[in-house]
Amino acid sequence: MMNVERGRLCELFDGVLDFITLRGSHNDDPYSGFSVCDYTGDIPEHYRDCRTTLAAELGIAPTHIIQPRQVHGDKITILDDNFFALHDEARTLLLDGVDGIITSRRKVAIGVNTADCVPILIYSYQGARLAAAIHAGWRGTLAKIAAKTVKLMQQAGGEKFAAYIGVSICPRCFEVGDEVADAFAAARLDGEIITRNPATGKAHIDLQAANRCLLTECGIAPEMIFTDGRCSRHDPSGNYFSARRMGVSSGRTFSGIMLL
Repeated sequence: MMNVERGRLCELFDGVLDFITLRGSHNDDPYSGFSVCDYTGDIPEHYRDCRTTLAAELGIAPTHIIQPRQVHGDKITILDDNFFALHDEARTLLLDGVDGIITSRRKVAIGVNTADCVPILIYSYQGARLAAAIHAGWRGTLAKIAAKTVKLMQQAGGEKFAAYIGVSICPRCFEVGDEVADAFAAARLDGEIITRNPATGKAHIDLQAANRCLLTECGIAPEMIFTDGRCSRHDPSGNYFSARRMGVSSGRTFSGIMLL
């Protein structure tokens, strides 16, 4: 698949495909390259063409690529039979303001769009077969959206889980104000989540480590949590969108998961 990089979960399990899209461009235009995101100012013809291409590469219809309109919150929606019975406009309304989605439906690619925030993909491989896609910026991380998603998956019958923490901003690049650092300190997450740049005194947050902590607290085995580690802001490949590098008005990297 030319525009897609396969993830870690599908290397371990036959019943799932996890993936990220690749921008494939070093052009200075913040919308250049491959992006399926429809709410950050890109022209419709571009993201629709990209979505059609992605669907063809995945072997599904474009309408089977499901993405919420994220708002840095902790609202999670389960995509059940009632959701798929809705027409497109009603689905779009239901997904507005959502940062996490869960489904048991096969051959439907669910995913989130990111440009520095943390994408998290979760697969329930024992009990009910479920897939989840989560968008966790610093606000969503503090709201423990990852933990809330796992809890909902457990309530839906999931028993054992594997998770992929995707390409996102690294702690070296993620400088924050003291009010954000204080909020993370108050959250009492384990590990070295907060560091200080000795040259500037500014606080830096490790969002990937924070979300890994939340997932382990939910009972996911550490060896079943895979952290990508690549930084969306400074990775030299040019394959990932970064709001800190390119501006908020730019394309997005889509991290998706599909039950087979």
